Amino acid sequence: MDLKSKDDLIDDIPFEITEVEYDFKGLHILIVEDNKINQVITKKMLNKKEITCDIANNGLEAVAMVRKTDYDCILMDIHMPGISGEEATIEIRKFNRLVPIIALTAISLDDSLESFYAAGCNDVVTKPFKPEVFYSKIGENIFDVKKKIEA
Repeated sequence: MDLKSKDDLIDDIPFEITEVEYDFKGLHILIVEDNKINQVITKKMLNKKEITCDIANNGLEAVAMVRKTDYDCILMDIHMPGISGEEATIEIRKFNRLVPIIALTAISLDDSLESFYAAGCNDVVTKPFKPEVFYSKIGENIFDVKKKIEA
């Protein structure tokens, strides 16, 4: 019997993440964040890619702003005073099922990724985040999802 150990196996499948370059110019995104420093950092990162943005300081403001304005995407902080990002997402989903909502959160032991998705989030980016992951998630949720819908 010819047996091989795991040391004899060669991994033929190269694991490589292919970075996709998205053209973000002209997008308009809502940042929902109660921390002023995080607001400034996130806005600068978006502006660097020629994305315009509005800022909601809490979940209630976010719901009101989404009722009035069409956004290409919403970046939703989960942990905020008043109504949480999850609760705000649930409210937004009652009248807008299509806008991509990406949860931005510092995951704690009390958090459950499943609850973010159950609330209506399309994706999750954990803080602190790497710029390439941040931009990739935005691109995937705006452009790649649109392609699937149109196909």
